[in-house]
Amino acid sequence: MKIKNEKCKMKNLGKVFLLLPLFLSAESFSDIQKDVINSLTYKMAKEKIKIFKKKLEIVKSKNYGSVDVKYSYAHLFNQPILKMNTMQPVAVNPVTNLLIYKEIYTEFPAGPQNIYSFEAVYSYPIFSGFAISNSIEKAKLELIKTKLEAKNVKRVLILKAAELYSNIYALNKQIKALKVAKNSLLDAKNQVESLYKEGLTAKSNVDIINAKYYELLAKIKEVKSQKNRLLNMLSFLLNKKITKIDGVNIKQKLPKPNFEKRVDVKALKTALNISNKDIKLAKSLLYPKVGLQIGLKKEAQNLFLTKNDYQNIDRSFVGVGIEWSFDLGKKSQIEMAKIAKNIALTNYHNYLNQIKTEYQNDLDTLNALKYQLKSAIAEVSARKSYYEEIKAKFNQGLVDSVKLKDAISNLAIARAKRDYIKSQIFFIKTKLILNSGVSDANN
Repeated sequence: MKIKNEKCKMKNLGKVFLLLPLFLSAESFSDIQKDVINSLTYKMAKEKIKIFKKKLEIVKSKNYGSVDVKYSYAHLFNQPILKMNTMQPVAVNPVTNLLIYKEIYTEFPAGPQNIYSFEAVYSYPIFSGFAISNSIEKAKLELIKTKLEAKNVKRVLILKAAELYSNIYALNKQIKALKVAKNSLLDAKNQVESLYKEGLTAKSNVDIINAKYYELLAKIKEVKSQKNRLLNMLSFLLNKKITKIDGVNIKQKLPKPNFEKRVDVKALKTALNISNKDIKLAKSLLYPKVGLQIGLKKEAQNLFLTKNDYQNIDRSFVGVGIEWSFDLGKKSQIEMAKIAKNIALTNYHNYLNQIKTEYQNDLDTLNALKYQLKSAIAEVSARKSYYEEIKAKFNQGLVDSVKLKDAISNLAIARAKRDYIKSQIFFIKTKLILNSGVSDANN
């Protein structure tokens, strides 16, 4: 007997150790917020920042000019020829003693048939109409905007995670309430079956309890399936396997909102600043462009550029150029940029009004949920009291199984309702904090 007891203890300990990781793996919402950085969506947003960093480097490089190097070879099908027609004396007129001239046609080689050329040119923009400086400023703003958009992706992911987390919590509590109801029904089921065997109750009472019992089993399976689907969605969102979550805190204090500090609002404001730069870039087209070129150039008949029988090998140069286009469409480009800025400004104010309205609506929803929670807590208390009374009467044979079944079912529904309201309060409060502009997700 002792050996069997020891084996049983070892088995039970083994079960405890197997279950222990499951308890330890429960994720609190604080953990979930930290895990958002594992999201592939967030990682993609972070990678996008690298693109705009490179874009800024490219635009800045224009400030230092550019160097173009070219080596070329060309074979001419016909050698270049210089053709000349000249009048040359060929004889003396015996009568007049004057020279007699004749037109002579001659040809001379004018260049090589094989041409090797090397050219290295440094181009520097002396004046671009402020296009380069404005392009740099625009690229800097685009980088800032991309960083803000990445932060907003994180905020939105946390918000989505909070919604899933709160729904999973509600389903956990619903499963718990259903299991309590199932255990209560199981006790009633056993009791009714005993009474039926003794001939003290009708078979219909047994059937009613059995039907409700199996209905509850099916409902538990259904709710577990819903919970697993939400856990899978949360795992996908975080790019991490989530098997269990912790509780919810509905006592968070709401900060005073500052909507202009929200990262999505900052991103829109940055977009507005970018539209200002677009106007300046359009205006830069009205100015002349002045550029400097310094070139090292050689042209020869051989690969190593050491022989040229016709011209000088070295053709290096320095030059300054001015380009000024008088395209009438430039003014239209400026007007287009101004219209785009007005649209961006309208969009900014519209979005600000929208988030303020959404925030106020969420506050109203929260206040309604608080009253609903008070009502739900009172309902659970009343349903529990009623169930205990009906159970006592059922044990005394004063009520049938239908009333007991209904009392058990209604108590489970009331408990699930109460915990669902708690989950919604948690979600709405989390949403209000994230949308206030002063949460960590906005920094």
